[in-house]
Amino acid sequence: MSNKEIAYAFDELANLMELHEEDGFRIKSYRNAYLTLRKVERPLVEMSDLEILAIKGVGNAIAEKIHSLLQTGKMPALEKYRAKTPPGVVEMLDVNGFGPKKVRVVWQDMGIESIGELWYACNENRLVEFKGFGLKTQEDLKTKLEYFLRSRDQLHYDAAEAEADFAVSRLSAALPEAQIEVVGQVRRRCSVVEKIEILVAMAGDIAVAFDETVLRLDGQENGVYRARLENNTPITIYQCALEEFGSKQFLLSGAPAFVQAFVKAAPGIDFSQINTEAAVFEKVGLPFIAPELREQADILVRAQAGKLPTLIEDEDIKGILHVHTTWSDGLHSLEEMCTYAQKLGYQYIGITDHSKSAFYANGLQVERVLAQMEAIDALNEKLAPFRIFKGIESDILNDGALDYEEAILEKFDFIIASVHSNLKMSIEKATARVLRAIENPYTTILGHPTGRLLLSREGYPLDWEVILDACAEHNVAIELNANPYRLDLDWTLIPEATKRGIPIAINPDAHSRAGYDDIRYGVLCARKGALTASQCLNNLDLEGFKNYINK
Repeated sequence: MSNKEIAYAFDELANLMELHEEDGFRIKSYRNAYLTLRKVERPLVEMSDLEILAIKGVGNAIAEKIHSLLQTGKMPALEKYRAKTPPGVVEMLDVNGFGPKKVRVVWQDMGIESIGELWYACNENRLVEFKGFGLKTQEDLKTKLEYFLRSRDQLHYDAAEAEADFAVSRLSAALPEAQIEVVGQVRRRCSVVEKIEILVAMAGDIAVAFDETVLRLDGQENGVYRARLENNTPITIYQCALEEFGSKQFLLSGAPAFVQAFVKAAPGIDFSQINTEAAVFEKVGLPFIAPELREQADILVRAQAGKLPTLIEDEDIKGILHVHTTWSDGLHSLEEMCTYAQKLGYQYIGITDHSKSAFYANGLQVERVLAQMEAIDALNEKLAPFRIFKGIESDILNDGALDYEEAILEKFDFIIASVHSNLKMSIEKATARVLRAIENPYTTILGHPTGRLLLSREGYPLDWEVILDACAEHNVAIELNANPYRLDLDWTLIPEATKRGIPIAINPDAHSRAGYDDIRYGVLCARKGALTASQCLNNLDLEGFKNYINK
């Protein structure tokens, strides 16, 4: 082990001990060991035990731990604290500027055990009520968490798209004669992106596009360039001739299963040297297949039968149905959220603040529900013909019940039922819990149905045959939560839902006005699931939605 690796082991030990509120004297000694050992120039592995003991501040206890690290690569004390700390909490300590005291608060007081959950809590303004967390601290932490998440091997779609667009702009500025497009998982709008890929068609050397900082070249071989952005995000760039741009764009955009099936279905056809992607499809007599649909081979059957869907577009969304305000954990007031939605051109909005069991999110007790309804009535008069619907995001309780008595539930225009607590369930328990909520006659929409947080938390398991059949039987729509950290319902389940006639509600789960922008990511995800406008609940116009919820 290097000196720095040994030093960082002591730093981690000190942080974990502070997290668990252990003896301050020992914590300080381990921090000092970290500061000392990282500055020792001579490799510790080359030093004798006596030489290590001679280092200022290194006593017998620390020397013994160094010896253990050098001999086994492990330190028993560190392993002990790692073992009794959730891995996601240990990872939080790696976030720059987020120390053990604050990590302890979010873990012990808020029950948060992963980076993704913590980011989401920041996004929903859940930290500001806790000691040591004001709005400024929360926003600063959110920025740090986003950077941390970007530094991982995988990216959420929104981050990957932004990085890819930036790289394309840099390449376009440096190579004005080139034809440049994003390919791969970003072009297919994958919810999680493992690799950002860009195709450049140009004769000659593209080395001029690289520099030492903004777009750094790591290496290249046979027209494939491995580069990094300034924030260390890896980018793979492929170069081809202009006359083969279409061939390469097609090959690099589709998932392997799709491309292999496409080529196999057209034996003997040469797909090289084609300059447009559209011409690739024309060559085999198929209509153009949107990149979002190029994951599996089965879409080819629909294309061959002339039954490709007309995919939903952003402008097909007529209303917003999952919105939080300052009545619970939103950043903007009821009026601010409504007037902004009206300004954006939507016909209606469904206010769905958290229900009473969501104490962490300032959930609405019954008297506050009634007060908010009065405020909505007054605002409806002011903003007509724009319409505000009275909704709630009701917690699905442990036994599957909704979060209010029937006398209150019947007062809402619509209800989104969501699981927010006790997520570590067996498939049997989770299915039974969600099933009871679906069977409740007041449930309109099943919210973020698996509770997943992409790259951070797997969703609870569900028997989807049972859940989808129940939604169809009880006329319950399913939410596609458009937050790019959720995108839940997963796109792979959309065809199973729509073939049962279940409407999909593309909802932003907005906790601020800026949250409306997330609708776009929901639409992109829905397109991967072949969703059409008519299959989307909030494609209904105002009268159509009123009729739907009145049934």
